[in-house]
Amino acid sequence: MRVAIIGCGGQGRQHAAAYARLDGVQIVGCCDIVAEKAQQLANAYGAQAFTDYAIMLQTVRPDIVSVCTLEGHHAAPTIAALQAGAHVLCEKMLAATLDEARAMVRTARQVGRLLATQFNYRHIPSVQWLKQLLDSGAIGEPLLVTLLTHGYCHHHGVDLLRFLFGEIVAVQAALKGDRSEAPYRGFETGISDDLLYIPSRGMGALVHFERGFLGVLASSVRHRLDDFMLELHLLTDKGRITLRRMRHANICGELDTNLDLRDASPLPEPLPFEATFAPSIAAFVAAVRGEPATIATGEDGLRAMEVEHALVVAHRTGQVVSLP
Repeated sequence: MRVAIIGCGGQGRQHAAAYARLDGVQIVGCCDIVAEKAQQLANAYGAQAFTDYAIMLQTVRPDIVSVCTLEGHHAAPTIAALQAGAHVLCEKMLAATLDEARAMVRTARQVGRLLATQFNYRHIPSVQWLKQLLDSGAIGEPLLVTLLTHGYCHHHGVDLLRFLFGEIVAVQAALKGDRSEAPYRGFETGISDDLLYIPSRGMGALVHFERGFLGVLASSVRHRLDDFMLELHLLTDKGRITLRRMRHANICGELDTNLDLRDASPLPEPLPFEATFAPSIAAFVAAVRGEPATIATGEDGLRAMEVEHALVVAHRTGQVVSLP
């Protein structure tokens, strides 16, 4: 299976390293507007380097493309790669605007190719462990969930709530601070002001799930990223379970519960955050091959953006905002 990388910065390097570990996968093209970055990554994997993704797509004819550019530059290369016949794994946020994201999803459907969103937090081992407990009914029915995140992890938090607990149908929200307090280079590429994406000083939201229970989502960039990324508190009709201090050094976090979990598998061993990339990439390749796999689709990426838009509207209006 032939793979090309568009965007050879930090995320592109993570994707390339993960693909290189997989049997039957070959990195054949690396593209970046900075020629030196493209050449450096290409040299590492015996691939060709390009500064124009259209030329790369024509030249190397990849089966898979990872789009690892900044958010404002996701839509055009993703659509081009899909139309060239490739399956695409696009970094989050899926696009800079809802219209772009809808066009990406629509194109994937039209050409019959897989579009996935790189929500690698789904592959945190403790998240997978909790998902299994929830799906089996072993810990009861959810009544209330609270998810605290660093502002830079917030968008992943939106996806995790949907992944673990089902569809979000309405939100209420309040924000403090603006984008100037959440410095991020991606904002300069045209991310819409109507999408929250990275809360700054503070954001609090009440989340209404389709299943009838509530969630609280709270985020701030004022957390220390090396010390705190996520914390999840869940109350069910059988008791409570918490994953504390999920952080770079131990993304699985620490378990605190009053539930009887003697018949459940133990909480996975501590792992660094970087360990989530390889299983996420492997799952995407498996899905392309038609094998069962946990991935976030393009539709999942679009839905996360629709939630981000609803959070902004809820803050601006002070109203409960229903999602389509």
